[in-house]
Formats: sequence, C-alpha cells, structure tokens
Amino acid sequence: MSRVPERSIKERWEALDRKRELYLERARACAAITIPTLLPPKNHTEQEPMFQQYSSVASRGVTSLSSKILSVLIPLNDTPFFKLGLKNGRSPELPIAEYLEVLSQQIYRKLLGKNMRDAIYLALQHLIVTGNALIIMDNDFSFRVIPLDQFVIRRNVQGDVKEVIYVEYLSKPNDEKVDESRFFQHGENDQDGFDSVYIRITKEEDGRWFMEKELDDDVIESGYFDVSPFIVLQWTGVANEDYGRSHVEDIYGDIMTLEAYSRSMVQGMAASSTFFMGVDPAGLTELNDLSKASNGDWVPARQADVYVISPSSTMNPQVQVSQAAVETMRREVGSGFLLQTAAMPTGDRVTATAIRAVGNELETVLGGTFSAIARDLMEPLVRRTILLMINNNEIDARMREQFDQEDGLLAIEITTGLQALSRESDLTRLMQLGEMARNLPEWANMMFRWDEFGRALILSLGFDPKLWVKTEEEVMQADQAKAQAQQQMQMQQILAQNAAGVAANAANKDISETGGKNIPPEAINQAMQMFGLGG
Repeated sequence: MSRVPERSIKERWEALDRKRELYLERARACAAITIPTLLPPKNHTEQEPMFQQYSSVASRGVTSLSSKILSVLIPLNDTPFFKLGLKNGRSPELPIAEYLEVLSQQIYRKLLGKNMRDAIYLALQHLIVTGNALIIMDNDFSFRVIPLDQFVIRRNVQGDVKEVIYVEYLSKPNDEKVDESRFFQHGENDQDGFDSVYIRITKEEDGRWFMEKELDDDVIESGYFDVSPFIVLQWTGVANEDYGRSHVEDIYGDIMTLEAYSRSMVQGMAASSTFFMGVDPAGLTELNDLSKASNGDWVPARQADVYVISPSSTMNPQVQVSQAAVETMRREVGSGFLLQTAAMPTGDRVTATAIRAVGNELETVLGGTFSAIARDLMEPLVRRTILLMINNNEIDARMREQFDQEDGLLAIEITTGLQALSRESDLTRLMQLGEMARNLPEWANMMFRWDEFGRALILSLGFDPKLWVKTEEEVMQADQAKAQAQQQMQMQQILAQNAAGVAANAANKDISETGGKNIPPEAINQAMQMFGLGG
C-alpha cells in the first residue's frame, strides 16, 4: 500500500463518507430512541431540542449494560484486568512470576491515572447504540472517544482495520470575535470558526502504522507508530462490511414497539382524565347561573339537569390493554439490556442463589462481545502503556524486546468475562484448596507446601508476596534465633538453680558456724554477684 495517497486526505474522506451514509442513518435512528446525545441528527446544533421518548427503558438499559460491561472489564477492586505470562504457555518460575505481578500492578496504576474508565464507559455506550467507536490514547495516557460521524474506516475481508480517517476541529488563531449566531453543527466537515484537520492512519506491510495530518490540502505532520494509539471498536462485525452493527439495532423492533405502546398509553390516560360539566338544554337550570357562580354560592338548579361528561368510563378498557402491552414490552426490552429488574425472578420464596443464577445466565449472552473487546481494546491499551512507560524510563528498556509480538517471550493475557471477573475465580479455587488441605491427615498435611500456597493466594489478591511471605533463608534464620534464645533461657535457669543451691549451702554453713546468727546482707549480695545473679 502506498503511504502517500494519490489524492488528498479530504478527497479520500469524501469517498469513504459515501459508503458510511447508510450506517450513519441507522446509527442516528438507534440513538434517537435511546440516548440522542450520543449521535445527534445531521446539522443539529446546541440550540435545537432533542427528540424526547415516551419510554426511558431503552436509555436506562444502555446505561445499565454499559456499567455492567465496564465492571467486568475493569473491576473496582484495584486488581489488574490482565496477566503477564510466558508466550509458550508454561508457568514461569516463582521469582519471575512475582516480578511480572509487580510489573502488572505498576502498568495498571499508570492506566488508571487518567480518564480511562470514563472514556471506556462512553465508548461502550457508543458501541451499544451505534455499533462503532474510535478511542485515541495520547502520549500523556489520556483518552478521547470519537463518534461515528467524525471518522471513516476501511477493513479487509478478514475484518482487520487497514485505514482510518478522522476529523479534528481546531480553533482559528485569528478568529477572536466569533459570531454568536454560529454554532457547531454535527455531521458537518467544515465548521465556522474552526480549522478542519484530517488525520489518516494506514497499516503498512511491516505491521507499523503510518499517520499523516492534512490542513487545507497540505500535510502538516507525519510519522510512524509501532503500537497504534488509534483503536477502532465494533459491537458486532459483519463479514465484508467496514462498520459494525449495534446491540440496539438487534432489538430495534422491541424498542419501537415499546415506544408506540407507551405513546398510546400516555395519550389514552390523558384523554380518559378529561371531563366536562353538562347541563340539560331543555331543563330548568340556567347555564349562566352556574358559570358565573363562585364556589359555595346558592344557585337555582335541578339536580337532574347537571351531570359530568367524561370518556374515562368508555376508555378504561383500552387504557388497561395499553398498560398490559407496555409492561410486557418493558420486560422484553429490559431482558435485552440485562436490566436488574429483568433478571430478577418474581415470587414469594425467591432465594439469592436463584437470583444469582438468572443474572449469570443473562451475562453469558454477551460472551462474544467480551472476547472481541478484549482483543481489540484491552490488549492494545496495555501494549501502548508498556511502550510509553519504556520510553519514559519507567520500565527497564530491555523489556521492549520481551514484549515484542513476534520475537518476545512475554504475552499479555486479558482476564475478562463472567468466569474471570479479575482474579476472583483463582482466589475461590485457592480458598477451596486451603480448606481441603486442612482436612488432610497429619502426615499428608506435613507434605503440603504451605509456603507456595501462601504465595499463590497473595498473588491472586494482587499483592506482592515478598512483602508477606518469608523466604526459606528468613525462616531458617528465625528458627536459629529462636533456638539460641531458648538455649540462653535454659542456661540462665540452670545457673540460677546452681546459684540458689550454692547460696543455700553457704547459708547453712554460716548458720552452723555462727550458731544461728544472722548473715550480713553485704555477704549475701557479694555471693550473688559472684554467680551473676545480683545487681
């Protein structure tokens, strides 16, 4: 592939933009019935009102599903969502494993230092609603999310991204007095008061990424990336298509049905709540007497002439049917978004185990999405972070070769999905192993490697085992010190016993020689000092 296009990047953008038009229309339609601000209509400005839905179930579903996926991808337990291991699949030796664990903690803390969680949460919303999103990781470890109306892509038949073009808007330096009537129009390439910069990224045959920026048909910047900071995501890929399909598009019919039933229910309830006061025109009651009277006044009227006109009595069956239909569609749409209310069984005797089982069953529906995001998002983020930390001298430069995708020895394993919520599954298995080991016979318990068990348990919790588990040398030194202390205590006891015996014999001898007279205290203290027992 030629690094320099035969035509300008803007012309290339316009050519790819025509292929994107149908996807944009579908994405805007999906955003209109969920969260319209994710992808506003074309030429929409901030002064124009957004489309208001009759039902907020789909909007809450997008928010809930995004939060659930984010909690699985990046749990809030300060444990890395990835593991560093050997590429050959073997388990590294304990010193290497401990070093890789500390290194993963260092990389993870660096990733969380900026707005990674916020950007991924927003990107997940774009994926669920529009099916596509572009994340940019800058050199300062900050993240940006580019919506679908600001980038175009091209993939090969295998679905790999080969070309990306997106637009950035820079304020004009000499445009100090901007007309207040001009506003940013979504979906437009040329904006008043801004310079449109077109950035094109292409993948070379050697695996590197070539980037060039164009302003007014002039290339202002170009360069290569070993690890691309531009990450293109899609919710569901379709063979031979450049853009992905969204989750909302899959359940679009249910959402539209819920919207129609909700509108019918709201309008029916509004109509049934209206009423009018009627007066028999052939009766004795005068309409003017009633209309001009204040509350509590006396009026000449006959009870049979005055009555209430309300359509509620005839419309209640229709409103009840609409309410039942709305409740049914709410459950359908809620289950499509894995809302908690949809996953909760009903009944008088519902146990926590039953609720958890239903929730786990619903979570497994999105297993393919987890694997795709792990491949396309999480691993490139970790590799990009490692490269930036090596360039900033925060990681040993010799690790660059070890993380090379072709010749390196180390691999990055992303732990996502229901069965790998961080490393809680490993912790659970280790706790089960500990309970089994405690119930072993005494001779078998003595053969169990409790030191290795402790290191593995602390590693699963995300801590450094060196700070908590002693080495064999430290244990031997502690045992030797304890034995020496016991020997010293035994020697002191023996000396004390001998000294007491000698003192008793000397006292008896003095008593017999002195005829039972008292021994002076000075003599006793002198005798005790001879045996090291006195002050």
